Amino acid sequence: MIVTVVILSVISTFLGTALYFSLKKNSELIEVMEGTMEQIEASLEILDYYYKRIDRKSKLELFSDDQTIRELVDDMKQARRAILFVSEKLTGEKEIEVETINQA
Repeated sequence: MIVTVVILSVISTFLGTALYFSLKKNSELIEVMEGTMEQIEASLEILDYYYKRIDRKSKLELFSDDQTIRELVDDMKQARRAILFVSEKLTGEKEIEVETINQA
């Protein structure tokens, strides 16, 4: 009878200690996740700002046939698609195919 009480006491102490450290570690991880979410939200705001700027400028009509200017506009369109792709991956709202980004 005494042996059973001692064994149950040891097991209870061990489980209580394990529960304490588990809860402590979980609360630390939650704080880290909240900080990461804040950083992601700030990054998404920056991406949204530049997406709108690039989107507006990439739709301007060109009055030059210079190859460099055409390539620059194509690069801006690619950058716009890349920004959209990254922000969608971070939010998980909508998936787009990688092929759409690689299209010219």
